[in-house]
Amino acid sequence: MVTLLMRFLRSASYLCCAILQLGFAAGCQTLQGARPFPVMVRDAETKAPISGAEVVVSYPTSRSSLGPCDSSRLTGGDGIVRLWVAPFGDGITLQAAAKGYLPESKDVAVTVIQRIAPVRLFEAADDRPANVTIEMYSEPQFTVELIVPIGYRGLIKVDVDLRDEIPCPRNQRCFSYPTSPSGDVRVVGPSLLRRVLPQGYHARYADGTPLDGEMSAAKVGFRWLKQEGKSQYYYVVGTQYEYDRFARDLREEEKSSRGSQDAGKEGNRSRRHHRGTVATPD
Repeated sequence: MVTLLMRFLRSASYLCCAILQLGFAAGCQTLQGARPFPVMVRDAETKAPISGAEVVVSYPTSRSSLGPCDSSRLTGGDGIVRLWVAPFGDGITLQAAAKGYLPESKDVAVTVIQRIAPVRLFEAADDRPANVTIEMYSEPQFTVELIVPIGYRGLIKVDVDLRDEIPCPRNQRCFSYPTSPSGDVRVVGPSLLRRVLPQGYHARYADGTPLDGEMSAAKVGFRWLKQEGKSQYYYVVGTQYEYDRFARDLREEEKSSRGSQDAGKEGNRSRRHHRGTVATPD
């Protein structure tokens, strides 16, 4: 009898938790169909559970005041956070954040939530295993660095080939790639590098001299120029004047290309600008 009473009280407490987390309040009708949704948060490299990580549940397609409200909780010592979710819209988005880790997110389709059985009478919801696992990478951010020949000035063309089957070495966050004397770079690496936006690439000369985004009449810098397709990026190494000249040539090419019937000639003209020069000592 005592056992049954304890189970009832536990079930009642989890039901109250579902009401609070799903925002069962005026203008937020979400209790109907609520399911327990345990989520495991762990280190992507060590697989150790992450305690104290905040996991936020949101409903991206909910635009109605009667839709589910966002909710959040912290993981326990076992790395598991006990959430409650409702099968609504297209599904939910889970966003995890923890001190010393890069933020992560995961989308869960509504069909996955619909397959979860509601809590039965006297069932202890915290006995259920995690429905999904979120893996987080420790800081710092992933970076891509281009190693430029000493004295190089001009365009840099980067061809990006990121593959799921290429492993990411443990604890490696910076990935460096050499630039050819003609300004070509081939970035082949793990799919994790998709996190790095093309505007976020870094560069330095081969002797270690950094090339930042600051340019002036005299200062040589490194700056993103354009993207072609999904995997071809263009950058300029040069002064502000040289960058402006490349940008102006690019605008003229695009304008000419739109009005030209001879795509081949325009392609050849464009390729003339995909070259740089390596300065030689006086």
